[in-house]
Amino acid sequence: MFTSKQQPGACDPLLCIGHSHVACVAQAAVKLEVPLQAMNFWEMPRAILREDGVPRLSLDIELRLRRHPGPLFSLMGGAAHGVLGMLVHPRRFDFVLPAQPDLSLDPLAEILPVLAVRGMLESLMTDYLALMTQLRQFCTGALFHVEPPPPYADAGRMHADIPWPLYPGMCHEISPAPFRLKLWRLHTQILDDWCRANDTKLLRCPAEAMDADGFMREAFYGDGAHANVAYGELVLQQMKGLA
Repeated sequence: MFTSKQQPGACDPLLCIGHSHVACVAQAAVKLEVPLQAMNFWEMPRAILREDGVPRLSLDIELRLRRHPGPLFSLMGGAAHGVLGMLVHPRRFDFVLPAQPDLSLDPLAEILPVLAVRGMLESLMTDYLALMTQLRQFCTGALFHVEPPPPYADAGRMHADIPWPLYPGMCHEISPAPFRLKLWRLHTQILDDWCRANDTKLLRCPAEAMDADGFMREAFYGDGAHANVAYGELVLQQMKGLA
């Protein structure tokens, strides 16, 4: 667990918990000297256990969360849309997003029903939603889930940053930007539905980090899947405003 430096007499540190998107927020806290405790599960191999195939937060994590008065900021998961569609699938597909039906379709792709695509996304999010449910059970105060950063449009810029070996079986081609945007928005809809059903607020990505079409602005690009510390600063300011 990462804890940024706290000045004497400062208020209790913010607490965020989750996976790789925690990193840019933790880096921002160091830069801005904001007290923050950041639990990044990629750096905590014993934090998540599995029982009968179901992920479970460790007792140590549970006790920490129960003692924390809130708010708690969740950055669980956040990569399912990238896993499914950052790269072109061997069975190339696309779909119409009902909320934005004008987004262009890939002319080379098979068009699938949106519910079929949603089902694929939900299957990739199962473990993360299970962990979020445990957060809600253990958290005694307000719970916010932080929307993952939007996709970056420029595939040429992204190409050098893609960890290609982590995507076995996928084509060596980045998916069209409108398709990636649709997947991200559908992913957010699933999160929003979960939050509404579980007394949790969805903290939307900072508006100033997005261009007019909804893609990540150049100044906040980190790599093909993550935002940078400047983006983390914006999220940290949002968190401070809710604490």
